[in-house]
Amino acid sequence: MNVYPKLKKIKVGYFYKPNSVHKSLEQSFKKINNNEYGCPSIGGLNNRLFKINSLVSVTVKFGVNNNEPYCNYEIDTKVHNATELMHKFINDIINVRLSNTGKCVFQFSTPIIFVTDDKDLELTILQPQKNIDIENATFINGSFYPYGWLRVLNVAYTQTNINKEATIVFDVDKDMYTVFFNKPIILNEIKPTDKILEYFEYSDKSVNYHTNIKKIFNKVIKKRPKRML
Repeated sequence: MNVYPKLKKIKVGYFYKPNSVHKSLEQSFKKINNNEYGCPSIGGLNNRLFKINSLVSVTVKFGVNNNEPYCNYEIDTKVHNATELMHKFINDIINVRLSNTGKCVFQFSTPIIFVTDDKDLELTILQPQKNIDIENATFINGSFYPYGWLRVLNVAYTQTNINKEATIVFDVDKDMYTVFFNKPIILNEIKPTDKILEYFEYSDKSVNYHTNIKKIFNKVIKKRPKRML
């Protein structure tokens, strides 16, 4: 029995959904954990924690008005041109809905898809390691197994106080979220093959057609190629 984890590194790839974002807006993942002290507990997290900066610099305000969720945003014009294309991109990747408790939930989609051939690899999305400007909003953590379900990564926040407007300032020079893996990985950006893109089509936007995607998972996984990396 080991006191500290010693696991073989797993190959993992990621790619941006084709034609979803202008290439100049793309960001790359960076490893967070560096064992500069030789500590075995720190070393146990090597190659398991990664971060990525925001794709856009924008201030978002969201809340509930007359029992309906709303969201407004302001582009940082020191970073971006507030063109029709820029507005379209932002509107395509943000949305709001009501939670079961009536609070507004804000979701920011990053069109990034992870691919692995390890069935047991778990991916968890955590809040940014470095503080971003945030008021009355709480980050929602989530996890899934990317082996059988190719999906874009989403950042979600909910109002802390339902009676107050929430504000988040996203910045291209600051972390957007942290990704944690239950195993150490070798992470590389990849060019998706035809078989990866074809399999991705089974899960992409499936929530628009099904009330419970768990019911279609067994059907989808049967379509998965034996190896994708």
